[in-house]
Amino acid sequence: MNNLTEWLRLNFRVCLSATLMIEAAIGLVPQLRGCNLPSVVGGMQDLQYHSAALAALYFVLSFWLILGIRTSVVAAMAMALLVIPAIMTNPDGDPALAVKITLVSVFAVPLILYGGGRYSLYEVHEVMNLRSPKAEEA
Repeated sequence: MNNLTEWLRLNFRVCLSATLMIEAAIGLVPQLRGCNLPSVVGGMQDLQYHSAALAALYFVLSFWLILGIRTSVVAAMAMALLVIPAIMTNPDGDPALAVKITLVSVFAVPLILYGGGRYSLYEVHEVMNLRSPKAEEA
């Protein structure tokens, strides 16, 4: 059972990183903004510098997620940086973007709670980790 959760966390990391990388590509390559992809940075036409900075942050966070560097903190930052701008730039709502926000939440919440797992490059035992050290000693 433990191997299954390790693989699930690895797959959640890869899926969240792929979502961030797609957002970064849409933000950094202007030709991709005309595609019919639901995008957070695609809805920021008037804010060109903001969308470029946000796309660069998405790229860095996706790279850190793939490597598994501080997975809990990076997943929380990625979720916040995807959900908050999506809500603020689309106050009327977009159903396709709502699906993307839901998927990002599904991928990020287990990573925030349990960390990146065995296949992480650098992981610490954060406060939010639900396993206690006393249970591991016994």
